[in-house]
Amino acid sequence: MFGLYDILYLMVSIFIILPIVSMIHEIGHLFFAVLFKARNQTLDIGCGKPILQIGRLCFRKYYFFYSWCQFERLEKNSRIHYILVYAGPMIFNIMVAIGVNALIFYDLIEGQKFWNLFVYYSIYFVMFDAIPMRYPDGQPSNGLVVFEMLKDGKRATFQKEQWTEEDLNC
Repeated sequence: MFGLYDILYLMVSIFIILPIVSMIHEIGHLFFAVLFKARNQTLDIGCGKPILQIGRLCFRKYYFFYSWCQFERLEKNSRIHYILVYAGPMIFNIMVAIGVNALIFYDLIEGQKFWNLFVYYSIYFVMFDAIPMRYPDGQPSNGLVVFEMLKDGKRATFQKEQWTEEDLNC
């Protein structure tokens, strides 16, 4: 039965867990983009008007809704480099989920519902990100980019520049 505590956990999931999982996801892109010397890397957490800018990281008003990592071009421009940039979010989310599970297993943190939800949403992000498909706006999933790079050596593309500032403001 869905009770009062479930509503509390839903709110915690929406406003705390999902934004953290989303940020880990986008940091996976950013890590490999920086490692392979991509130009003009940016990371937007959420959408809406910017509320805080720290270097290449921008937190937006609706921090809990959507995130985006963008870069122009990799200096080290090979198939494996692009595969790692687009598989990076899945790698990071899986590593964090395994790490949290290990901390729970070794009793370094308690296996509370918060951490179970955290691991659940981390795996959820990976599962849906790995499906090779295009989203309704034309954006390819990371799974599609990786699949096409492995298959043809071509990168499925989608540029944020196609969006207007109004789109980013939700």
